[in-house]
Amino acid sequence: MSPFTSSRRARRGAASVEMALSMIALIPIFMYALFLDDLLRYSLDNQEAAVTTIWDFTTQDYTKGLKPGGGGGTGPQGGNSNVQHNARLTYCDHESGIDRPDVMSGSNYADCEDTDHHTALVAHVCWMNDDAQQVTCTAPETGAAKLGSLADDYQDEFTNGGYIVCEARAVVENYLLPEQFLPEFSKEKLSKENWKKEGVAKVHDNAQAGVGGENGNAYFLKKQTMSILTDTWALTQDADISPSDSSGEMYDRMKNTYTNVTAYNLMRSQMMDFRQKITEDLLDGTMLYMFEDSPSDPYISIHPHLANMQTPANTVDQEGSTRYFNQEWRDWDQDKNQNTYKHGQRGDWYMGCKDAESC
Repeated sequence: MSPFTSSRRARRGAASVEMALSMIALIPIFMYALFLDDLLRYSLDNQEAAVTTIWDFTTQDYTKGLKPGGGGGTGPQGGNSNVQHNARLTYCDHESGIDRPDVMSGSNYADCEDTDHHTALVAHVCWMNDDAQQVTCTAPETGAAKLGSLADDYQDEFTNGGYIVCEARAVVENYLLPEQFLPEFSKEKLSKENWKKEGVAKVHDNAQAGVGGENGNAYFLKKQTMSILTDTWALTQDADISPSDSSGEMYDRMKNTYTNVTAYNLMRSQMMDFRQKITEDLLDGTMLYMFEDSPSDPYISIHPHLANMQTPANTVDQEGSTRYFNQEWRDWDQDKNQNTYKHGQRGDWYMGCKDAESC
């Protein structure tokens, strides 16, 4: 055997030994990389549940209380509001990509009851643990939006929005990593308990048995919290009112502001004194009271200016029929409102928006 052949075999042997030794580190690193990939994805899904749910509260009708959530079944699909109820159905399988809101498994929703969404190789995530928390939102804290004085009286009577908080926290359990690697050389645990021996079919039971902490057997993701202050004061009825109307959302809100200013009671007292003086010599002032135009009750005139209308005007019948503008349509020599229609600057949507989708 030549010295060259012997040297080459020695190099191959050394390379094999180096490869074997490096595998001691490379294999755990590869397995941990897979685990961390699942863990990161679950963390983002957990964050999405809290962040996206809170924004759904911005589109609710706050002229009424929040619509209560539905029930039925034993899974975590309930909730204090319909927003939370729908969010829990969306994220019952931990992510929003695939939803089966109409598919039932017995008396419960399939996404909540079945385990067919637990297909990950390394780790499994679940809401079902006493220390975890499926997306949960608080009732609006109305006091957070207080502005003081007249605005508080207005808000107490007409709005139901406020400061809302949504939270979510999931538990993740290991189904691949060994708890120890080469236990002959080290007794240190490299991961928490491996639940694979319990079987994926029992993943929900396993999740409920998970315990957090340094000596626990499961990984609990950081609780995700998102809050929002929403109180639109928006109306849901069309504002189309003539002076003869004395009801509706717009009128009630205007009357609240009109009658709660400091000078209102003084004005009303003086009006009552004046009315008494001009009727004190009459045998019967009933007819006057029946037809009086009392300043104690406010009047409002708002009429939508639709595309087929020439001008935004109302008609009042009082000693004849008279049309009048219900906004500053004509402003002497400027006529700014009128010009926005004449020159095509104004659309038919909210605040003159031309495209409904961008309003």
